Amino acid sequence: MSVTVLLPMSADKNPLDEMIGLAITITTSSERYYRKAADKAEMPEVIALLSVLADSESELITQLHHMNLSGIVDELDELENAEDRDEVPIDIPFDPSREGTDPRIFVCNNALKKEIKGYTFFLTLAARAKSTLVSRLFEYLAHLKMLQVKRIRKICGSF
Repeated sequence: MSVTVLLPMSADKNPLDEMIGLAITITTSSERYYRKAADKAEMPEVIALLSVLADSESELITQLHHMNLSGIVDELDELENAEDRDEVPIDIPFDPSREGTDPRIFVCNNALKKEIKGYTFFLTLAARAKSTLVSRLFEYLAHLKMLQVKRIRKICGSF
């Protein structure tokens, strides 16, 4: 499957604004997904899990808006110095044999799939970017998705 993202860029506008806007759109979609799923869930543990994931996406949205206003220098420094910079998220699902009977496992596996897709999407954009700066921005966004996968693994590991 090939993904091509064409965004119009004006000559006087920072091209990173467009890319950060794309990340905000994707992250907002994830946050809404988790909130809607939490509203429909019945098990307290599932509601709590989905709420934590939605809150995490909300924090990322706030960070992206901040990046849009202040630039990405701090974030690129953070990525450069991250100990887990080259780490790849583990995409092995949680206990697939229980997925049909335990809603917690079902939610965990769906959240894991969603975040792995986001990670892969941002890495694909980083590889295809024509600008080193834009590529580094997408690498940073992929790194944030990797951290979200780690968060899911930590939370869901207790189920």
